Amino acid sequence: MSKGCIRITSTINLEEHLQLWNQAHLQLIEVRLCTVEVAMDFSMPTSGFIYAADHIQYVEFGDVRYTEPADIVLHGGSGTPVKIVPRFNRGRFYLVTYHAEWGRNTDSRWRRLAEQSHFGERVSTVHAGAETSLRMLLHTMEEIWQQRQPGAQLQAKAYFLSFLYEWIKMQHQQSERTDSSPIAQVIQYMQHFYAQPITLKQLAERASYSVPHLCALFREATGYTAIEFLTRLRVEAAKTLLTDSTLGLPEVAEKVGYRDPSYFGRVFKRIVGLSPLHYKHAGQNKPSLAPGPATEVSEFNPLTIKRSLLRNIEHALGEAEITAIPQRIIALDWTMAEYLLALGIIPLGVSEACDMHRWVGLPMTIPDGIEDIGPRIQPDLQRIAELSPDLIIGIRSLTAPHYDALQQIAPTVAYDLFPPRKQTSEYESLEFSFRHLASVLDRGTLAAGIQYRLEDSYKEMREHIRTSRIVTSKVMIAFGYSRHQNSLLRLSNDGSLSVGVLERLGLTNAFKPGHYEPYGFTTAHIDEIEIEDNALMMYVVQRDDKIALSRLLKERNWRMLNVSSHRRSLMIPSGMIWPYGGPLSVNRLAVAATRSLTLQSSRYR
Repeated sequence: MSKGCIRITSTINLEEHLQLWNQAHLQLIEVRLCTVEVAMDFSMPTSGFIYAADHIQYVEFGDVRYTEPADIVLHGGSGTPVKIVPRFNRGRFYLVTYHAEWGRNTDSRWRRLAEQSHFGERVSTVHAGAETSLRMLLHTMEEIWQQRQPGAQLQAKAYFLSFLYEWIKMQHQQSERTDSSPIAQVIQYMQHFYAQPITLKQLAERASYSVPHLCALFREATGYTAIEFLTRLRVEAAKTLLTDSTLGLPEVAEKVGYRDPSYFGRVFKRIVGLSPLHYKHAGQNKPSLAPGPATEVSEFNPLTIKRSLLRNIEHALGEAEITAIPQRIIALDWTMAEYLLALGIIPLGVSEACDMHRWVGLPMTIPDGIEDIGPRIQPDLQRIAELSPDLIIGIRSLTAPHYDALQQIAPTVAYDLFPPRKQTSEYESLEFSFRHLASVLDRGTLAAGIQYRLEDSYKEMREHIRTSRIVTSKVMIAFGYSRHQNSLLRLSNDGSLSVGVLERLGLTNAFKPGHYEPYGFTTAHIDEIEIEDNALMMYVVQRDDKIALSRLLKERNWRMLNVSSHRRSLMIPSGMIWPYGGPLSVNRLAVAATRSLTLQSSRYR
C-alpha cells in the first residue's frame, strides 16, 4: 500500500489508540494559519497536520492528490511531501506541528504498539465534512498561539489535545465504515483509477455483487448511479487540470478517461453548465467574492459523498426527509437566496427574483436565468412544481402558510430569522441558520470559513474605528423608504441584525423604543425622530428611492452620517445595502458603516 493511502486498521482499537496518545509526551511546536498565493511545495518539518481552510484548489500529500480538499484533515510524519495549490491566488491552510517522545517509565507495551502503528509518522486522512468542531478548535488554537503571552502555549496545547481526541474518534468511525462497506471500497477504486476504462462489471466484481444489486445499493448510498458518480469524478479532475495547467482539451480529456474530446466536452457542459474552454477562461478571470469564494455552477465532492444517505433534517416547522445532497434548490426569499450564493450555489428559482437585483447588493452579479417563482407572500406553487426541485428553503413566517403544499412538491426547510424576544438575537439566528443550511448541503466547512473571515473583518474594522477616535460610539441606525409620497424610517432595535453588526464594530445602539417589536425595527415618520445630543444617526436608502433620499438629504437638524448607497456621495460605496440579508449583506453594511464613520467623524467635533 502506498504511503499516502495508509489507514488505521483493526490492529489497534479506539481505546488503545486514545491511550497510546495519552502515554506520549507531546510538545506543540507550531500552529500557523498560512497564506499561499502560488503553488507551494515543501516537506513536513516534523509530525503534524494540514487542514485546507479556504480557497485551496488541491493538495498533494504523500502520493495522493485531494481535489476540492475542504473538510479534509491530513496527518503525516517528518519528510512527508506536500504540495498546496491555491484557487485564484489567495488560499489559506492550517499547519500544526508537534513532537512526540516516550518517557523512561513508559510501559514497554505502549512502546511496542507505537512502533507497530508507526506512531506520529503514519499518513492518514480524516474527512471532517460538515462537522466544524475541528475547524473551530484549530481557529481558537491558532489565535491563542499567536498571542505569544505567558501561558498561551499551555492553553493552546489544551485545545490541541481536544483536537487530537476528536481527530482520533473520526479516524476510527470512518475506518469502520470504509472497511465494512463494499460500496465505499468501490468508491475508493473509482477515485484512484477514474482515468482508466471502468465498467459496471468490474465494479460489481470488486464488491462481490451482481451488476443490478451494485447499481441499486450504490444509488441508495450516494444518490447517484455508479456511472454518473464516475463521470462526475472525471469532470472534477478535469476542472482542476483546466485551471491549473496549460494542457489542451484533447490532453485533458485523455487524462481523465475520455478518448473523444468532443464527447468529453458535451459531458462537461452537461454537468458544469459551461464548455471546458469557457470554464478554463472563467477560472482564469473570475472575480473573487468577499467574504465567500468564487461562485461555481456545481460542486461535487466525492470524498464526502458517502454521507449522502437518507437524512431527517430538523427545522423551524418540523422535519424534512432528504436523500443525497440537494442540487436543485428553490429559495422562497432573498435571504435564503443569498445564503446559497455565498456557498457558491446558484438557486433554481427565487421569489421575486426579478426585483432582487434592485434591493440586494452583493459582491457578485446575481446570475441571469434564475426563475421567478412569484411573490414572497404567495409563491407560485405550480411553477415551483414544474421546476422539479429537490429542496425548498425559506424563512418561517413566509413558509408556514404554504408548508403542507410545499412539502408535497419537495422537502422543505424553514428557518426562524426573527426569534422570540430575548431567546436569541437576529444575528445569532443568521449564524445558526447559515451553518445549518450549509450542513444540509454538505458545505459546512465552507460556511465556517466565511464566518471566520467575517469575524476577522469585524476585528479589523473595530480597531480602525477605535483608532479613528470618532466623537461617540452611540449610534442610531435606520433604513429609509417611501410609501404613498411619505418618507419613513425603520429604526433598528436591540437584537436586530443591523444592531448586531454595530455591536461587532464596537458601537452601541442609541435607539430604545420602550416596547417589543417582533421584527426588530420600529417604523416612524422622519418628523417623529428624536436623536440624543451625544448620538449619531446613520441611515441607508436604496439608490432608486428618490423621494426618501431627497427628504433625508434635506434634513439639516440631525447630526447624521449618510450610509446610503447614493452614488453622488464619495464617502460610501456604490450599490445597495440589504439590511435583512445574510453574511454577504452584513459584511457590506459593516464596511459602509466603518467607512462613513471614519471619514466623517471629525465633522461633528
